[in-house]
Amino acid sequence: MNLWIIRHAKSSWAEPSQRDFDRPLNKRGNADGPRMAAWLANQSHPAQWIWTSSAARAQATANFVADGFRAASPQIVRDNRLYHAGVHELVDVLRETPVEAQSVALVAHNPGLTYLVNHLADHQELDNLPTFGIAQFEVQVPWHELAPHNAALLQVVSPNRL
Repeated sequence: MNLWIIRHAKSSWAEPSQRDFDRPLNKRGNADGPRMAAWLANQSHPAQWIWTSSAARAQATANFVADGFRAASPQIVRDNRLYHAGVHELVDVLRETPVEAQSVALVAHNPGLTYLVNHLADHQELDNLPTFGIAQFEVQVPWHELAPHNAALLQVVSPNRL
């Protein structure tokens, strides 16, 4: 099975009074979206299931991810628990993935996602998963058993590294 951990694209701070939850993508985030979608479209194991935070910037990113994985006709599932979730909440959500989903994407926020990458990679010590950064894992167990030592980090990419 395959797991794609994806941090939302760069968001806008143009409206200082805007709630954090409602912040949209900025110009760079919207420019990175099609580029990363094109990269995802050329990867094997496209996600069939996409978990996403309900925050505006995460949902916009999830739409780019779904476009990249359109060959798999992914289902996007919004979950409020993913907004600024920690490692344990992120793993709990992933463990609820339907067994028939063989490839899954998770779109959420830092610092939780960087901690999750390090947790699953058995403390790889990634300093920071950048905006629209993607960490791909191969998972050796059913989703409900997801834990360190049963997921292997395959690659980490970001818009700046393409």
